[in-house]
Amino acid sequence: MERRKFVIGIAAVVAASAIPIINYRCSHLLPGGYLMRPMVLANFCDGNTIRDIGLCYRQEVPEENEKKKLEVLLLKNNQGKKVDSKSDDMAISEFLKSKIDQEFKNGQIVIENGWVLSETEARQCALFSFSE
Repeated sequence: MERRKFVIGIAAVVAASAIPIINYRCSHLLPGGYLMRPMVLANFCDGNTIRDIGLCYRQEVPEENEKKKLEVLLLKNNQGKKVDSKSDDMAISEFLKSKIDQEFKNGQIVIENGWVLSETEARQCALFSFSE
């Protein structure tokens, strides 16, 4: 019985240790801040794929083919609520997550390179495509 408790305890410690490591790794795979890092997509795609998606979006939506314009659009939601670009990363991340969830609920999606994305995720890819 003691061996079983020990093995379960070790498994719990390993699992609890892995979560922050995975979170850190995922948040640092792509350069740039949360504004230009589509978090869910970054779990599946490398930087080149995200850049390609962003370039396609910029070609299809030429009126949003400016870095500053994309930043402004990303920092406000459909009701006009804005988050300050100088806010901490967690506030921006939560704002974007909420905005993405709402867009999927409202059917505000785009299809780029076979990926179904919210408008915000596509804009994040477009902003990312300006890097490097």
